[in-house]
Amino acid sequence: MRYSKEHKDETHKRIVRRASERFRADGIEAVGVASLMQSAGLTVGGFYAHFGSKEDLIAEACNDSLSTTTALFREFVESRPKGKRLEALVNAYLSKRHRDAPGTGCFAAANGAELARHTPETRAAFAAQVEAWTGLIGELIEADGLAGDARGVAGALVGTMILARAVGDPAMSDAFLESGRNTVLAGVSGKMK
Repeated sequence: MRYSKEHKDETHKRIVRRASERFRADGIEAVGVASLMQSAGLTVGGFYAHFGSKEDLIAEACNDSLSTTTALFREFVESRPKGKRLEALVNAYLSKRHRDAPGTGCFAAANGAELARHTPETRAAFAAQVEAWTGLIGELIEADGLAGDARGVAGALVGTMILARAVGDPAMSDAFLESGRNTVLAGVSGKMK
């Protein structure tokens, strides 16, 4: 049975979305093609009608997830008062809610270390989206009249989230989130020169 192009496109998007969730929740290497396709309600045989390899899917899921995260944060901060937008982003990113929901959170915090071991093409897709995320942070620093390094802020956010998720002690995890928020905001406080 032949499906329409629209059906194939929707199926493709569904696979990418499900992969993005599973990769963030379980880790890239822990998610096999067969279990991924089953969790998307599809057969494993259909995978190669959409992707040349799992690596192609990883790059696409990374791209989709990080671009969605950046767009959602952009929308979120635009509703905040000027001068408080970066603070709103930092507080939302380094929140218990984000920490406790890796499957819907930032792909970089969930999979950054794993991506370092993947192909140059996958890492390039990741780097392009990290640049967009860092660009948003830079825009917020400038718009809020602050001085700071957007890459340093992005690195501190992702690193703090990784540690907050990795420690087993809830009090230590909460302390990482609080310390991370305080450190990032102290590092960008002050007026631009």
